[in-house]
Amino acid sequence: MVTKDQAVSAGAHFLKTSAYPEQADSVVMLPDTAIEFPYGWTVRFDFKEHIETGNPAAAPFTSVIVVPHSGAAAHFPPSHLPVADYMELCAAGNWPPKKG
Repeated sequence: MVTKDQAVSAGAHFLKTSAYPEQADSVVMLPDTAIEFPYGWTVRFDFKEHIETGNPAAAPFTSVIVVPHSGAAAHFPPSHLPVADYMELCAAGNWPPKKG
């Protein structure tokens, strides 16, 4: 099982090295927003420029990162589902959806 602190660290690592390497210094993790689900943790983040200016154009498109308890890679949830629904589908083994 991944702890909250480990989830925040894993999320930050993914964001700074894979998702937004050109904005690594701008990524601000919001650990107080972390929520534990049976599948893993969700942690919100923002960009320093958005926090400082309030300009919505400076905000990330998706501000949630998923860190599975299994040790699988941190990733973004799909944007077409509520995050809690995605986490429930993953925990039940129903993600990705079966075709047909």
